[in-house]
Amino acid sequence: MFSIYLFTLGLGMDPFSVFNRPGKDHYIAYAGVISTVAITLLCKDFLVKHKVGLIAKTSIRANLGFGAALAGTGSPLLTRLITEQKLSKTAVGQAAVRAGIFSDMIVTSFMCIGDLIFHDDSKLGDSAQRNHKFYVAGILAEIITLMVVSKWVLDKINECNPEGKPMKGIYITGLMVAVLCLCFSASFLHMDLNLAAFMIGLALPREGRATQLLINNLNFFLNCVILPLYLVYVSLSIRHSELRTNPEIDRVIDMPLRWHKLLITVAIGTVGKIFGTVTVGLFFGMKWLDAIALGQLLSIKGYYHIFCANEAWEHFMINDTTFVAMLWMITITSAITPLVAYGIAEWKRCKARSQLMALQFHKSGTELQIMVGLQGPQNLPIAFTLVEAIGWTKEPGKLTMYSIDMIELTERAAATLVRGQGAEAVEVTDAEVMDVRNEIGEALEAFRKENNDGVNVKRLQAISSFDDMDRDICMCAKDVMAVLILIPFHKCQRMDGPMDIGHAGFRLVNQKVLQHAPCSVGIIIDRGFGNMNQTSLSWVGKNVVVVFIGGGDDREALTLAAEMSQHPAIKLTVVRFLPAVETRGNATTQSSTFHKLNQSFTSDAEIQMQLDDEFFADFYRLHIINKGVEYMEKHVADAEELVMELHALESQYELFVVGKGRDRKSVLTDGLEDWTEYPELGHVGDIISSSEFSTTASVLVIQQYDARKNYDVIDDEFRPF
Repeated sequence: MFSIYLFTLGLGMDPFSVFNRPGKDHYIAYAGVISTVAITLLCKDFLVKHKVGLIAKTSIRANLGFGAALAGTGSPLLTRLITEQKLSKTAVGQAAVRAGIFSDMIVTSFMCIGDLIFHDDSKLGDSAQRNHKFYVAGILAEIITLMVVSKWVLDKINECNPEGKPMKGIYITGLMVAVLCLCFSASFLHMDLNLAAFMIGLALPREGRATQLLINNLNFFLNCVILPLYLVYVSLSIRHSELRTNPEIDRVIDMPLRWHKLLITVAIGTVGKIFGTVTVGLFFGMKWLDAIALGQLLSIKGYYHIFCANEAWEHFMINDTTFVAMLWMITITSAITPLVAYGIAEWKRCKARSQLMALQFHKSGTELQIMVGLQGPQNLPIAFTLVEAIGWTKEPGKLTMYSIDMIELTERAAATLVRGQGAEAVEVTDAEVMDVRNEIGEALEAFRKENNDGVNVKRLQAISSFDDMDRDICMCAKDVMAVLILIPFHKCQRMDGPMDIGHAGFRLVNQKVLQHAPCSVGIIIDRGFGNMNQTSLSWVGKNVVVVFIGGGDDREALTLAAEMSQHPAIKLTVVRFLPAVETRGNATTQSSTFHKLNQSFTSDAEIQMQLDDEFFADFYRLHIINKGVEYMEKHVADAEELVMELHALESQYELFVVGKGRDRKSVLTDGLEDWTEYPELGHVGDIISSSEFSTTASVLVIQQYDARKNYDVIDDEFRPF
């Protein structure tokens, strides 16, 4: 019964990762396992003593098996816990998942090797004992042959069942029959059936549609049927054993619990993991609290440990009371670890709320997450171009692009909803939607390969009505800790040049995302900045201009453009518009009376001007002096002159990057609000995006994240920034 669980566990692991160059997660896994087993071996005499009686017999097999059981991690439970607590994007959460899976693979493989070496002679006849080495050779030959043949077979199955088409049941049935035959053949060679199932699952390749479908279906069957029945079987086995020695016991809960056994097992399993994790974690520069929390997360136990305890009890390595103590230990660690995960999640969320999720405040060298909203395949070329330009100087793996499909939940789509696979809770099986998603998926995979995996590409989906779609987008952005959300404008360019009438539903989504987003937002007006037939930017030069007037949104736009300017195909020009001398004199005269009333008061406009000057000084030093970024200053008197200067730039550039200008108070934009058709683009963005301005220049309108909306205070002076 439990062999299905171990087969699924092995199927999701990569055995070749052992031969790769070990990273921090591998060292943490090794350290946790070694330290726990070492503590068990150092205390072996104490554990076998009659007063302690934790291990029933003194043998290498019993001591190593007991230590290995305590050294393992319940990786399926840990992965689910990390996912539910939204810790998958934190450093501790990622390290816990990878180290947990690797620990499970090491410990279970160690158990399989131990089963081959320390075989139970009482269950083997004289002939079987003499031929034992041939049985071991036969099992190894079977596993090696399976690793070679299975990849070719599964590749053929995947070719016959491409993405977007239902998997034919005959292939899955045939695959399961083949697995059963292999398990029974290994059992015939005197290997434990459950451990043989793990080894066979480990030998099969985990990539491919057939493998993933098999894992998803088996996981559903395990959680609903197999694992609950296995727990009932274990409980009834204990009760049956106790009834033979003590007929007065009616229930499992009435069985005596030896507290000293419980405390010792908890101490060895937890202290060993924490000690090994902290030692290696501090060596790699982790903080004390992070290392301790990681060790506690890795000490979680699960179904595999119930199996180990049951096997040890059935082979008389431990007695009944030790078995009960181990079951309670598994229960306690499964209860404590979620509390630790919850504490980490709350601390990270509090820290994230205090962070400014904007490009201007993003630390260089750290991982950057960008979310790209997609209404359809037509949004992909410019998205690929922007992401490639932003991530040009990033180290491989330091930029992650989350593409989120914006799918309207119509009555037709709702009728085709089915249970999803992997991270997607539901999927739409409507043929039209699936065709669009498959086209997007193929383009994303081609983009990932073309960048040699330098950009991590992950897919999300927002399936909801237009009234609620912004919630899905903002929640996903918060979960993945995105710094920037890029969403397409609700209008698309027609073949003859002007923009079409657009989709009112997507406009509503854009407006709500701008209002509620937990990070900076960019709205893309695409007029061919990305090439449909060329996903790479490297061979196509692009002239990009940043329109800088002032304010936080303009500073964010300039920061984004500075990241893009590192790409050799991007020719960046920065145009800063400043009030003419006579305009500044008029503004000073109008405000002189106010300054006389309160000399110490500094207006918000003056603060923004000071921040603009400081930011521009740094930008000039880093990117303009000998860096190839062109810079121009234009002095204009009013909004009319500003518009004229912008029109003069139209034919020179393929992309305009502008700030929305929420906190901008400038005489240069006074009066433009009366002519603004789309307020979500800002005054300047609305002008540049209109068809009267240009039919060839694309526009990217940036709104910087405003952390003040997270704090409901009486006055701004009480805010933490």
